Amino acid sequence: MNFIGRHDHLATGYRRANTATYGFPFFRKTTDESRSFVKTSFSWKWYKGSRVSTINDWLQIKIGGDEEVKKKKGHQQLNRIKSTKYTLITFLPQNLLEQFQRIANFYFLVMTVLSLLIDSPVSPLTSLLPLFFVIAVTAAKQGYEDILRYRTDNVVNQSPVTVIRNGVETNIQSQYVCPGDLVVIERDCDVPCDLVLLRSTDPHGKCFITTANLDGESNLKTLMVPRDLPLVELNQLHKLGVIECESAKTDLYNFNGKLELAGSEGRVIPLSADNVLLRGSRVKNTECVIGCAIYTGMTTKLQLNSRLTRNKAASSELYVNRFLVVVLLMLIVTVTTLYLLKRYEEIYIIPKVTYLGPAVDGYSVRQFLQDYLSFLILFNYLIPISLYVTIELQRGICGFFMEWDLQLYDEATDEHFIVNTSNLNEELGQINILFSDKTGTLTKNEMIFQQCSINGRKYTYKKTRLLEDGSGALIDINKFNKDQKNFFQALAICHTVQVAVDTNEYDESEAATTHQETNGRSVLHKMYSISNITEESNNSSRESSVNFDNVLETTLTTNPNGPLDEGTHGMTSIMNGTNGLNGSSGTNILSDINPLLDETAKVEKRKRPLIVKRSPNFTRPSSRIYPAGPCQIQTTNSANGCTIEMASRVSENGLRPNSLPFTRSTSAINLPDEAIAYNSTGHKRSQSYGAPNAYLTSSVPQGKILFRTGSTTSRESYAAPYFQRQPTILIRAESQRRKDEIEQTVHMLNYQASSPDEKALVEACAHLGFVYMGDDDEILCIRIVPPHMDYSRPFDEGTNEIQFSRLHVLEFTSDRKRMSVIVKDENNTKWIYTKGAESYVFSLCNNRQSEMVSRTNAHINDFARRGLRTLAVARRRVGDEEYRQFLASLTEANNSLENRKELLEQVYERIESNLDLLGATAVEDALQDDVTDTLTSLQKAGIKIWVLTGDKIETALNIALSCGHIPPDAIKYFITNCHSKDDMMVHLNALDREIIFGIGAQCALLIDGTSLAVALKETPELFRDVAIKCTALLCCRLSPLQKSEVVSLIRTSKEAYITAAVGDGANDVSMIQEAHVGLGIMGKEGRQAARCADFSFAKFSLLKRLILVHGHYHTTRLNLLVQYFFYKNVYFMGIMFLFQFYSLFSSGSVYDSLFMTLYNVLYTSLPILFIALTEKKYSEEELITDPALYKKNTNNKGLHWQYFLGWILFGFYHTAITYFFSCYIFSTNNILLNSGQTAEFSCFGTLLMQILVVVVNLKLLLEARYLSYWYIALVVGSILAFMITTFIYNVIDFHYDTDIYWAYNRLLSSLPLWLFNIITVIACLLPDYVVKVLPKAFNWPNRSFYPNTGRMMMRQQSAQSTNL
Repeated sequence: MNFIGRHDHLATGYRRANTATYGFPFFRKTTDESRSFVKTSFSWKWYKGSRVSTINDWLQIKIGGDEEVKKKKGHQQLNRIKSTKYTLITFLPQNLLEQFQRIANFYFLVMTVLSLLIDSPVSPLTSLLPLFFVIAVTAAKQGYEDILRYRTDNVVNQSPVTVIRNGVETNIQSQYVCPGDLVVIERDCDVPCDLVLLRSTDPHGKCFITTANLDGESNLKTLMVPRDLPLVELNQLHKLGVIECESAKTDLYNFNGKLELAGSEGRVIPLSADNVLLRGSRVKNTECVIGCAIYTGMTTKLQLNSRLTRNKAASSELYVNRFLVVVLLMLIVTVTTLYLLKRYEEIYIIPKVTYLGPAVDGYSVRQFLQDYLSFLILFNYLIPISLYVTIELQRGICGFFMEWDLQLYDEATDEHFIVNTSNLNEELGQINILFSDKTGTLTKNEMIFQQCSINGRKYTYKKTRLLEDGSGALIDINKFNKDQKNFFQALAICHTVQVAVDTNEYDESEAATTHQETNGRSVLHKMYSISNITEESNNSSRESSVNFDNVLETTLTTNPNGPLDEGTHGMTSIMNGTNGLNGSSGTNILSDINPLLDETAKVEKRKRPLIVKRSPNFTRPSSRIYPAGPCQIQTTNSANGCTIEMASRVSENGLRPNSLPFTRSTSAINLPDEAIAYNSTGHKRSQSYGAPNAYLTSSVPQGKILFRTGSTTSRESYAAPYFQRQPTILIRAESQRRKDEIEQTVHMLNYQASSPDEKALVEACAHLGFVYMGDDDEILCIRIVPPHMDYSRPFDEGTNEIQFSRLHVLEFTSDRKRMSVIVKDENNTKWIYTKGAESYVFSLCNNRQSEMVSRTNAHINDFARRGLRTLAVARRRVGDEEYRQFLASLTEANNSLENRKELLEQVYERIESNLDLLGATAVEDALQDDVTDTLTSLQKAGIKIWVLTGDKIETALNIALSCGHIPPDAIKYFITNCHSKDDMMVHLNALDREIIFGIGAQCALLIDGTSLAVALKETPELFRDVAIKCTALLCCRLSPLQKSEVVSLIRTSKEAYITAAVGDGANDVSMIQEAHVGLGIMGKEGRQAARCADFSFAKFSLLKRLILVHGHYHTTRLNLLVQYFFYKNVYFMGIMFLFQFYSLFSSGSVYDSLFMTLYNVLYTSLPILFIALTEKKYSEEELITDPALYKKNTNNKGLHWQYFLGWILFGFYHTAITYFFSCYIFSTNNILLNSGQTAEFSCFGTLLMQILVVVVNLKLLLEARYLSYWYIALVVGSILAFMITTFIYNVIDFHYDTDIYWAYNRLLSSLPLWLFNIITVIACLLPDYVVKVLPKAFNWPNRSFYPNTGRMMMRQQSAQSTNL
């Protein structure tokens, strides 16, 4: 690798600043500018290189690399990809630093340290063990995820790559590829780094790729070897020259560079994005390519675009943080109050009790810290440290539940539901506004050509014909006029569609066809029975059931294409009743009509070789054409005639030529003697002529034509006297065969297009008879194949082939909104064809066509109202002088390394002018399955749906009405072409008044991209407030950036709306990432949206179950989990608080340290985790059928203060009952044990703990709605876990904390204490049960005395609505 100024910052950390734009300055004339260049070229700055280089930082890379640089750098991993967060050295410190950024973890760490520094009232392990458990579980989870990322990186980094170094092929690991290396990539392999394409096995220097990993587009794209690149041997390729290019940037679609050839030539070849293979792309339909590495490792464009999305947090965490603040204030108040009361006791009470000894010095700082911190440590369990880890476990397991849900699995596409961000599960139940893309999300992105406008006339597409609007005439290609032919010829030319025939599929299909052909008459009859021939009319297609058993299905006719190629052997004779056929004679085969792919006649016109695996050294020929081999033909005797069996042609080396199989046609030669039998159950028209054989007046001699004549025995006679029945059937059979062949050919050619619209147009042209066969060295081949036979023409007429030389393709961009091709026809006349959005194409048409533009625009508006996607098509002739000027300007723009994009657009605009409008197309995008039901259900659930699309407003409106997004009776308000703030204010104020005065009426706002830009810039708050009041919002003609800006406007509002965005394409990624919840559909536009989304699934209809069922469940479960944790900790510490009043505020603990350690870890953790995974307040059927139930959880109603305070009050109540009942029984009669001895203090604390564990577990059992045997077993098991651990702990003299040796055994043996336990538990839970039962028993309404967010928003809206 050779950089100017030793530009090796990738390895050393150096970066050259402000280098010049072009090459070596030393060999140029010295000027002030060049001196400045030399000065800045070698000025160094020491700083760590960023991933994105500066704008003027240009690189020079020697093709093949610089050996001195390679030796100096050794085996540095310049192409290594790193997605891990940690290393073995940094894992522990970095992970601990991240975890202690959480307030609860940091708080417990401080408490643990303080308990070690002071005389702690409890063992430091009571804080240390829970903290260690939480930290260890979280660290293990994050470490495991990082190990998986490390393994995934190694799969890529250690994958073998073939490179050519010093003319020799060698295999290395991908991570050792250096800039300048010549990398060999074979078919269906991924590109390991960013490369400049230098060689391709394609004879025309093309390379076909897919870029689904880059931009989400799964369609085939074409790259080219740089034009005029000299062809050198592979062992000399590393001496080709030097590549100069800009440093890597995030832009995937632009690249500026040039290749300076070495040697005496000294030529400069411009490089563009069409010559660069980006990492993440995959080579398709090209056997092998060689490229020079330019950007490697983390500087590739893919890695520069692989930025981390913003960290999303669930809105429930805001409420959890609020609750934590309240509990923290309770902790501070509790500790401060107890400390002050202790100081009061020490001053006024303890001196009077002499047996307690002298009072301590309460005024010393040390004693203050000892007392205050002792209380702080004692009550640190008010902060539920295990809450966070339990929430993480609950979210992760619930994410698996969603992925395992079979009703979220799409069997048709074999796509499973994927959870990418499990910490947003509960946000699915809080959505207020859903932003949706239209194409591919609400629609299937399956484009079907429906209508067109040609020369001011409107037509409807009928598969193989056009139905003219008004006249009702059906027109096929045989009756096309000049305008119609030019229009569809333009559609067949103006595109970038590639033909991608799959070799395996082709071989299987050809083998199957060969097998069918060798099976004789029965197979042919099955395929081409006249009973299957359809007869088309304006209204319907009916089947004809004429029995054609006795008609010969396959015969031989004269070859319409003339003599066959050399090497093809013909048939010398055909004899009825013999088996002999001599296939080795010199005469040519007489074949039937094969209108599409008669390869033997046109093998020189279409040079598409069968792809054969070859070595990457390219020593074999780059293309091979296999001549047709001998053709084996034989005949067999048949009762009614001769059946001919023909085996497929085989090449000399055993490989098949690249042609598609076609079956034989039906001919009128050698017809059988018998007349056609009548079928009474046949076509209606055949039954209307009367009795069987009513028109048959005489028998039919062999070889003659069957005529119909009138008959006196017929009830009615509508047929013409001389109706040629048999030729009519043959013509219909031939038409059906051609339509079948076209259908098969379109399927086998496997068109690959950059957009589904383009593919639909090319397929429609093929069905009409303009079959695009592909390109051969930019020679476009179009076969004209009439799918319907003309009655007045012989069978061997009507098929021909036209060719165009494609000179240039002016690519489609989001700014141009159109694409063009410049071609040269067979008469050497140059044409430019343009296809794009009508708003851009109409302005390019000449002024003489104003009337036609007006009529076409009216048709386009009509198409748009029907929900169709529209494009305008135009062309004009390009003169030779104009073309030469265009070439000169284009070359100058391509050679420029500054502002190349702008210069190219100017050149394109000059050639795309003064066009002749041909017409317009209308393509339908079908709606997704069950999309109407899904949108209606979501609207009933209180979710507002905003559709953001790039389509025309008329098209989007029709789709919105048909899918139920906009109610049919809604008032529709349009804001279009608004360019000023004043106009926008007028519109918004008028709409606001319309909403206020139209009380109860539904209103929908429709706005285009131009007006939306004004609204977002000038009046964002007013636009947001008015739009929120509308029933539906439809934004049209938006860019991806505008989509994200609309989402951001709502997401950052003071009303705290929860937003969700759903889309399927790469243009929806910014919108998905901006919303609170990103929903990606695994659509046909790629997987970029699905990868960047928080949740991804196959179809839009699955959104109904995801939101209404899973969203509701996750929200309900998390609400219960959070509130229960605060309740049980308040209950736990409340008893400790009351005990201080009976211990002279000694900061002593009533619990043993073991109880405090295991309380949140073992005694109360599993039941709440289980019910947080399985709780179902309503069944799935109820949630689906009644979407209004979704509103019960929105705006986090379950986490509002009234519910939190209700749980806290129950905790206070349970604390009082438990403590005072126990205190009363011990103070009035402490001889409770069977031994007759008084109960010691350890028995008192153990009894309190046992009641506490029983009550908190039964309280959870009372709160749960979904009871299962597993849940009941966990509740009982948690209580037994306390009893077993305490029993084991009390029979062994640990001396861990307090002395409870044998104390629990005495409690278990005391019957009065068992009775006391039962009474206390009932007294605690009785109010809970009453509160649950009474509202249901008396059907009390669920009212709240606390103002919540929803109510406050309603008040604000009502207040704003009255201000006119």
